Amino acid sequence: MTTCRNRSCAVAALWAALALVSTSCASGDPGAPAAGEIHVSHVGKDTVSTFLNRLATETGQVVVTRASVDDAWQSVTLREERGASLYLVEGPLPSAALPGERARVGGIAAVAVPTGRDPHDWLGSHRLHAEPIGAHEVALSRAPAGQGTRAPAGTRARLGGDAAELPEIHIDAAFLEARLKELSGAAPVTVGGRSAVIRERGSKDGRALARAWMRQQYEAIGFTVEEHAYQSGWSQGVNLTADRPGADPSRVLILSAHYDSMSNAGADDDGSGIVSSLAIAHALKDAKLSIGLRVVAFDQEEDGLLGSRAYASKLYRSGQMDQVVGVLDLEMTGYDSNDDGHYHVIHCNENTSSDLAALVEEAASRGELGLTRVDACTNRSDHAAFWRYGAPAVAISQDFFGDDGNPCYHQRCDRVDRLNWDYMRRLTEAAGRAAARLLME
Repeated sequence: MTTCRNRSCAVAALWAALALVSTSCASGDPGAPAAGEIHVSHVGKDTVSTFLNRLATETGQVVVTRASVDDAWQSVTLREERGASLYLVEGPLPSAALPGERARVGGIAAVAVPTGRDPHDWLGSHRLHAEPIGAHEVALSRAPAGQGTRAPAGTRARLGGDAAELPEIHIDAAFLEARLKELSGAAPVTVGGRSAVIRERGSKDGRALARAWMRQQYEAIGFTVEEHAYQSGWSQGVNLTADRPGADPSRVLILSAHYDSMSNAGADDDGSGIVSSLAIAHALKDAKLSIGLRVVAFDQEEDGLLGSRAYASKLYRSGQMDQVVGVLDLEMTGYDSNDDGHYHVIHCNENTSSDLAALVEEAASRGELGLTRVDACTNRSDHAAFWRYGAPAVAISQDFFGDDGNPCYHQRCDRVDRLNWDYMRRLTEAAGRAAARLLME
């Protein structure tokens, strides 16, 4: 039994009661799910291995399942609704119920959004993460509670040793500034022999120009570049990958960021992550790699992580997810208004992601970098797409969830003139050292 200690919990309990009443007269086996019935439950880490959705919380997971869940900390039963689609929404959530809210479980809201409506427009905020309830179940190998679904091959072994053993790679702040000015429209680019300006990365044409620019950058340093088109509902997008093989072809480290923007310059969100990834690839272009490096630029993160969800699903369905040693997702790396060096490396104790986080923190704690970690837990970026399939992943970010969020987040003023180039260099170097530790002999 769940004890409600606040208004939000009381609202969730009321919706749960109404949902249960609506399904209590279903015929047949009372333990079997009724047609169109789903269960939203807050459970311990890795105690449910078959689910439609799985989102991390600080201490557990919110799962959506077709079958009821035994021993859940909190659970509600909902029915699919005609003329609406159900979404999971992560906040921070207001104390009052959201439009169309049907339940609130583990700090995650279940919301019915009218068919054809954009969930963020319906909710009235692009600061909330809205994820559609999955149509197909994911089945993972069950692991002991709290220990993750599997340990990535070689990750734990590579975490031994002290900070002095971290590879020394150096990032040039002038390189970061020059490339990010190009990607965010502050300087012209030459693509395919023609001069152009990447003014925004929200439109189809703007994103295509950004991909052409990225392809040119990576091919110039010897990476193999591919585009991966996908369709998600009515939306179509294109992810871009740039690969450099290692001695062991069966393992790969993914370094990722999203290249789309809110139809603005997107210098910080997430042009900074794209350019940090590029700078790390430059630093490692001549290194001897023991495993492969794959840089992935995701499309449509701003539309609900569509690109990363499509790519992670592709790896899972093809059996390639087991090759992924880990994912370092770079989500906004250039804003530090008070120059205190605060940053996030977000793992939420999902899978074995805390091992990756420890490696990044070890690199970031080097005295000359002057970086200090601030705790945060969220599913609001592309790292979470890999958590769904049991892979270790972290989001490396500026102090977005602390006390130094960029006031131009998702605004037209998200331009390079607000960025801290030395901070971006230091945070990129920390991520690069962690990547190098996993990649190099």
